[in-house]
Amino acid sequence: MRQTLAILTLAATLGAAPALAQRAMPMQMGLDWSRERPAIKVQVLGQVRNPGVHTLQAFDRLGHAIGAAGGPNDQASIRSVVLMRGGGPIDTLDLYRYLADNVQAENPELKDGDIVFFPVAENMVTVVGQVFKPGRYEIKPGERLRDVITMAGGFTPISTRESIKIQNIANLDSIISIDFRRFAILQDDKLNIGLAVGDIITVPTTPTTVTVVGQVQKGGTFPYEPGTLLSYYIGLAGGYGERASTGNIKINRWGGKTVKGKEATVIEPGDVVVVGEMQIKGWRDYISVSGQLLTMFFIIWSVSK
Repeated sequence: MRQTLAILTLAATLGAAPALAQRAMPMQMGLDWSRERPAIKVQVLGQVRNPGVHTLQAFDRLGHAIGAAGGPNDQASIRSVVLMRGGGPIDTLDLYRYLADNVQAENPELKDGDIVFFPVAENMVTVVGQVFKPGRYEIKPGERLRDVITMAGGFTPISTRESIKIQNIANLDSIISIDFRRFAILQDDKLNIGLAVGDIITVPTTPTTVTVVGQVQKGGTFPYEPGTLLSYYIGLAGGYGERASTGNIKINRWGGKTVKGKEATVIEPGDVVVVGEMQIKGWRDYISVSGQLLTMFFIIWSVSK
């Protein structure tokens, strides 16, 4: 390559570029670097859209395997991805650190025969309201409120100075209020509290919408329609989830008041509707957990044979 560039530079200097360039350019353009890398086989299993064996090229990284598998699905953990090699796990990877902070160690080079396993995400919290990327986020031990707000893109310019509200889907009657000015402006670390699985963090703004979260099919934020009832917004959210507790619905009103919700309750602008969860676990929960464990054991057993 250096010889080719040198020839082209010299030819241009001497005014003989056309003749020499015609001889040099095919040598440069004819190189196909992709053919010089052998193919490797990598399995991507678990919570991805297209699980199975995928053909990559030598020196490809985890990101290439994830792309070949269609990316993680909505149930996947992207912060506890297991990399297996030679019959057992060798690393647990946090793709958030790679995507957000470009930590290359979380996007390692893969080898022929590697197995990448995406487990089901378990430690999830929800952020709604005036952040740039509202949604569900997976937390790791030791992460706190400020970490989750950062994951959600930070506060929008129209977030108000009302208190941030935190409640848990398992105990909707308990609400923690975080003073916005002390937390966001004065950076008071005393308010940077720890979070629990199932927490719902609400960052308020001038109300023009209604948010529905918890045990519904498709939670989200919807435009407020004057005079509408709770049942209308449950319908917009796709109906109740499989483990919804219809007798345990709380409505967080704009300004901090919380009321018990029924389908005939008139909704106000800014309401955050939280549909509670039945606490008695059913057979589907045990099958789901057992299935994941059996999958892991089967993978390790198959590779070690």
